[in-house]
Amino acid sequence: MLLLMRVVRPDRVVNATKNFIIDKMNDYYVKSPPIDYEKIYKSTTAFTPIVFVLSPGADPLADVQKLVETVGIGMNKFRFLALGQGMGDTAKQWIEGGAMKGQWVML
Repeated sequence: MLLLMRVVRPDRVVNATKNFIIDKMNDYYVKSPPIDYEKIYKSTTAFTPIVFVLSPGADPLADVQKLVETVGIGMNKFRFLALGQGMGDTAKQWIEGGAMKGQWVML
């Protein structure tokens, strides 16, 4: 069935493969594991940034803000910038300023 799908609808192969795995095994192998932000934070230092590679529709902002409050960093040391057209220079300034002042910058 997957081979036929690849020939007829190559754009649907990923979803068909995912459904095949769910049918034959279970959804454990296709679900993303839950993210433990506190564990991630504990494994970092001031010299190791945290980089999230996001899938479309993912928005970790609320979870990161909760971590900032939990750890006790304070919202005055946390800055968030939504990147878009023409925001590159602002992002660069925020990153440089955050590195000097010890701030968190989330782009």
